[in-house]
Amino acid sequence: MRTNEPIHPQFFTDRYLRVFILALMVIAFMFGFADQVWDKNFERLHIFLFNLCAGGFIIVYHTENKASPTIGCYLFLVLSLAYALSAFLQNHPIAAFLSLALGILVEWIRGRHFPRLPVDLFSSRTSAADKFHHASILCLSLALFIATFVLLNDEIMHWLPYEKLTLNVFFLGYSFPVSLITMSVMFSFIRRDENPLIRGLKQGFFWTINLGVIIFFLVIVFELEIAKIIIATILFVAVILIFTFFLFLGKNVQQKLFLLSGMMFLVFTGITGIGYIMLDESPSLYRSYGRLLLDSHSYLSLYGWGLSGLLILMRWNDFPMRLNSWGIITFHWLVIMILAPLGKTNIYLAVASLISFCLFLHLFFEEIKVESFARED
Repeated sequence: MRTNEPIHPQFFTDRYLRVFILALMVIAFMFGFADQVWDKNFERLHIFLFNLCAGGFIIVYHTENKASPTIGCYLFLVLSLAYALSAFLQNHPIAAFLSLALGILVEWIRGRHFPRLPVDLFSSRTSAADKFHHASILCLSLALFIATFVLLNDEIMHWLPYEKLTLNVFFLGYSFPVSLITMSVMFSFIRRDENPLIRGLKQGFFWTINLGVIIFFLVIVFELEIAKIIIATILFVAVILIFTFFLFLGKNVQQKLFLLSGMMFLVFTGITGIGYIMLDESPSLYRSYGRLLLDSHSYLSLYGWGLSGLLILMRWNDFPMRLNSWGIITFHWLVIMILAPLGKTNIYLAVASLISFCLFLHLFFEEIKVESFARED
């Protein structure tokens, strides 16, 4: 899909589909605290259900740009759920097979809507929003193919000996496609009457984010600590610049408030990420605060920044909406910034954050469009 091709007016208007995807997000959120009740590795379900199943489905459905999801979209959803379950049960041969099948499926969908060879990513004529969209679905397929290799390498073949090249480390890579599609949504709300300097900055932001994250993943695998701090700092500066860019050049629409909130989540993600890397050098401080900082980083990234873009996509055809935007944004911050990280070690706060998360989604989705009120008047 291209920015000059509007999103289908029936995109994500099916109530039952919305409820199902939101339920997946809630279940994913719940599994983030489940290890307090049952000592199992629920982190995989927590990450996979949100990033891969819910987020990945929204990405492929958005790419297909149809009134209803295609058979390919529904097949992705079914296979991704099976993949998440097999990875959780540590059935790695089945998980590797499903990961490969999902990668092929996503590539098939991508090839129907974008060039098979991603030459458009290198074209100055392609808008930043389109580039981020294409990069999102391309990274989704690449992540699935790499995960297949990681599973086989870690559990069966042992081709590469790197300690960090495991699914427990790599599954966080599924958050990158969600982050890129949120970037695409945000850049689609930037005014088009721009000069060559502005166009150049947008293209520069695209490459800084993409190359920065790829290099960051490599330095994690090779355990290059100094390079890790340098790349994390560069990415943080890029996020600050993008936030400023969008603040001044973003269209004055209701979605801008939610996207600016999402960008602030991303800014704090950068702060907590750099803080966690530096804290890792101090064993005593790491033991005291490392887990809390990492949990805060994870929730800010997934349920703060990433969720902001996904929710706007899900309600794309409902805007403008009559709701208390600042109130909902404030409540979102309370849940994700405070309750959720603290709930990782306190079952009562975990229950409170889960209830609050459900209430946040209810408030965001149950409001009536402004046009509906106008018709009633």
